[in-house]
Amino acid sequence: MRKGKKGDAIPPEALNALARELERLGDPYLEIWKAGKFCYVRHGGSPLCRLGYRGDTEIWDFAIYKYSTQRYSAQEFFPRTGTVAELVRMAMSAYNLRP
Repeated sequence: MRKGKKGDAIPPEALNALARELERLGDPYLEIWKAGKFCYVRHGGSPLCRLGYRGDTEIWDFAIYKYSTQRYSAQEFFPRTGTVAELVRMAMSAYNLRP
C-alpha cells in the first residue's frame, strides 16, 4: 500500500538516504535527479531506472528505462518495489553494467 500521496515531493532526508545507498554501490557513473515523487537514476549519462517515493526511505517503487520505447516501465519482469540497492543492481544487471 502506497503511503505517500500522489505527487508528494521526496523529502530531503529520503533523498539523502537514497544518495547514500547509491554511493555505497561504489559506481562513480551513477547519477540521480529528482522530479516530484520520482528520483531518476542514470548511469554514465544514460537513463537506467526510476524510483518512486512511497513515504518510506527503505522501500521504493521501481520502473526500468526501456530503450525500445524510450519510456520507464513498471510492467516488466522485475519486482515493482524494493530497496534502493536491490533495484539499482537489478537495473544495472539488465543492461550488463556492474557496480
